[in-house]
Amino acid sequence: GLSLIIEFLRIYSPAFRHRFIKLLSPLLKEKERGGNLTGATYLFLSFLIVFLIFPFKIFFYASLIAILVDGLTPLLTAFLFNKNSKDHTHFFVFFIAAVIVAFVINSGLSIWVKLGGSVLIAVLEYLDFPPDDNFWAELGGALIIYTLIHLI
Repeated sequence: GLSLIIEFLRIYSPAFRHRFIKLLSPLLKEKERGGNLTGATYLFLSFLIVFLIFPFKIFFYASLIAILVDGLTPLLTAFLFNKNSKDHTHFFVFFIAAVIVAFVINSGLSIWVKLGGSVLIAVLEYLDFPPDDNFWAELGGALIIYTLIHLI
């Protein structure tokens, strides 16, 4: 809700957009500074879609991956490898973090679903499909987990 209001103001109010960009510029991607929706809004929209469509345990686990793993990966990549780009190192760190979450979190999903999901969601994150990687971190993750539950 709030993120949609902020996006509306950012897109349609030049004064609000100026303040928003001045305040949050270091956190924004170049395309977000240009008027596209922010990653936070895409993430919110994907949370809403997944919450409305999928069973709670899929929503829960996909949300953990989207928030914890996708959120920590850039920080860990920068800290451990002094890199700030999506490359093979980013993929590797994302995958390892997803596997750790798979073993630590009791989500009611089988370990095979969680491990398979870790691999496939890491690939999805690496490929960075439009409209935004934050959108697919949640929605794509939920679709992958749902599919694996029905295959394994």
